[in-house]
Amino acid sequence: MPPEEIQIIEDFLTFLENARTTLPATNSLWEHLPSFLSQLETVEDSPLVLALSIQSWCQEVEINIDPKAMRQLRASVVQKGKVIPTPAEGEKASKVYNKALIAESVNNAIREKSA
Repeated sequence: MPPEEIQIIEDFLTFLENARTTLPATNSLWEHLPSFLSQLETVEDSPLVLALSIQSWCQEVEINIDPKAMRQLRASVVQKGKVIPTPAEGEKASKVYNKALIAESVNNAIREKSA
């Protein structure tokens, strides 16, 4: 199992990807994501700090991400033949789970829901 901070980032990205296809555009998540992006701009680009920022924001906007459900969802995605970005053997997690990737994922989700 990956370190806790990587797990938190993976769970958030999985939650976001799932929300893109399952939550209606009227769900409050879509109203709150721009504030997440604003907070993200000032956060240090390290997995630990990013994970803490994600946790803090989720608590602030009352979003509960179930890690067990997210693991099951990722397993389901992999079974369908899709690839989930993960660090290669020996590669630092910050190469995959960084501020730019998280911001891009959030921006893509917002754009898709507002279209």
